[in-house]
Amino acid sequence: MDEALDHVKDLAKCLDQDNRGRLVNELRDLIVSLEPEEDAVQRITFAPLEVYGARIGVKLRLFHLLASSDSGIHLDRLAKETSADEILLGRIMRYLASVRMITELGPDLFAANKMTRTLASPKGESYINAYYELILPVMAKLPPFLERTGYDNPTDSLNLPLHDAFGCKGDLFAFLKAHPEKCAMFHNHMHFQRNQTTNWAKLATVLRSKGTATDEVLFVDVGGGTGHQCQRVLQYDPDILGRFILQDLPQVMESAPTIPGVEKMDYNIFEEQPVIGAKFYYFRGVLHDFPDSSCHSILQNTAKAMRSDSTLLLDEMVLPNSGINWMATAMDLQMMANVGAQERTRGAWAKLLESAGLRLVDVQYHGLDPYQALIVAVKQGEGRV
Repeated sequence: MDEALDHVKDLAKCLDQDNRGRLVNELRDLIVSLEPEEDAVQRITFAPLEVYGARIGVKLRLFHLLASSDSGIHLDRLAKETSADEILLGRIMRYLASVRMITELGPDLFAANKMTRTLASPKGESYINAYYELILPVMAKLPPFLERTGYDNPTDSLNLPLHDAFGCKGDLFAFLKAHPEKCAMFHNHMHFQRNQTTNWAKLATVLRSKGTATDEVLFVDVGGGTGHQCQRVLQYDPDILGRFILQDLPQVMESAPTIPGVEKMDYNIFEEQPVIGAKFYYFRGVLHDFPDSSCHSILQNTAKAMRSDSTLLLDEMVLPNSGINWMATAMDLQMMANVGAQERTRGAWAKLLESAGLRLVDVQYHGLDPYQALIVAVKQGEGRV
């Protein structure tokens, strides 16, 4: 047994990221196949406690305290540092250790491990806070919502588990606008969630593929927020020729910083696209926020502005038809419950583009996660990019 485990550990050390992910998935499948039925049921039913436990750890800054120490910290010191009751804290620490968020060195002695340091990071804290306050309350309402609505596929952005969870009116974005603290938490989470899913060097190379004069519009970042995407592309290729235009709603543009080489423009994606004949129109993580009917309108507005040498780039998940990993399927359910939208397969993207007078010509995976890709499309009747 020990020899086999040592072999797996040695193997993991020499694998690249893709094969390490494959090994994790294979080991997860092995665990599920080996665990007794009673253990499996308890693992599933106890799963939400991990987020609740982590939230307590974040609020008490337990992960920060342990991560800042080169050795273990005794329970009595942690109690003094956090002002928490020592008996209560001991119970919490033992739970966190049992699910490997921290390491238990001995009786009442705890230390940081890899997971502790991850949860102590800004990204880790953002995930825990966003899921505890924004996402899990909505997902808890999904079962009764589907039962009440006869298990119809939710596509109405004004009638979703989101509304049952928070008693709000309007869509998700109206809810966030009405609650500034939750809005800030949401956008902070989005920054961390999507920061490493796009291969910016690949995108810059695609933009370079078309000869563009200095005064021509090369890149329109539609619904681009405060300009993060434009900035990242220009960091990778500061000498690229052509104009960069950042578009989003007026209230977003007001908060967007000035980025050298980037023009800001107020724009609502449900209105006609005012920039005609740009080389590239780019949407990153925009269309997965909307059902097909809304995406059809958004894409039509873009298609009308495109010319024969224009290309549409959608930076989105492109799912396989089967065998999708658990993170992507979970994200799909979250999109359902919060915005009445979905993640899509290649076939679904092709059908959606065709409905708006566009043609899918290529899918270029970023290679940073299994499914994030650049979907390349042109107007129907135009040649390949």
